[in-house]
Amino acid sequence: MKSSPLPNIIEPDNFEKFIKYRSGDTRVNLLNVQKKIVYYYSHYNNHGEDVHKIIPNKLKAQEKNTMIDVYESYTSKAIISFRDTLFTHISNCPYCGLGETVHLDHYLPKSEFSEYSLFTLNLIPCCYKCNSTYKKTGYNENGTRVYFHPYIDEINDFDVLRISLRFQNDCILLHYGINQSSTLGPGILQVLKKHFKHLKLRERYLKYANRYLADMKPVFNDDYGANRDSQQLMSALDSKYKDALAEFGRNHWKTALLKNLKNNNQFCNGGFLLA
Repeated sequence: MKSSPLPNIIEPDNFEKFIKYRSGDTRVNLLNVQKKIVYYYSHYNNHGEDVHKIIPNKLKAQEKNTMIDVYESYTSKAIISFRDTLFTHISNCPYCGLGETVHLDHYLPKSEFSEYSLFTLNLIPCCYKCNSTYKKTGYNENGTRVYFHPYIDEINDFDVLRISLRFQNDCILLHYGINQSSTLGPGILQVLKKHFKHLKLRERYLKYANRYLADMKPVFNDDYGANRDSQQLMSALDSKYKDALAEFGRNHWKTALLKNLKNNNQFCNGGFLLA
């Protein structure tokens, strides 16, 4: 999970690009929406972390259909350029950190909020699994947001992701979760817990972590050395942790795992051989 600044797209001026070269009813409908778009986008911005409390603006049926049709006009040069800018800006899924961004998720779904179909702040580049396999629930659950919003929620400077490691029956058992002792506010922590649950991140992260431990066992063994130097292994793990922190941020499955491993005496004193 990772927050991101917005790409360098000027709103609402960017809306002009979607009108250019349009004709007929499509152009008329877009021009009608443009008259209201400044209000719509300001309304979204002003809600901040309460974005889930926005009530859909009632566009006319033909305007709603046009907004969705224009977003889905994948042969349009304006749309292709717009999508490319978003994907280039965020190349790794901010929802999970696992996959390449190949989909644009409408944080507020375009079926209900067609006025935000082309709004940068509402379009989250994400991976196939997050958007198509797991993100089936609505954006609002019992008055709370369900999903982390990478453009609105600032989490990069906080230890949000927690992992515990224990040894049982000659096995290493890992458990991922949301860090309840994080200094983030209780509201965003609640959102992150829902996000973590609905996207099945515990199971997905565990799969990657177990594979990583198995694949890295020979490397850890070399770092440990013939002299069984736990300090040497800790130092090597610390270096790997810093690399992961720089590349992925602190709330990535690998960064959280390496942070735990480098501080775990049992793991560094030969426990890694159980992986």
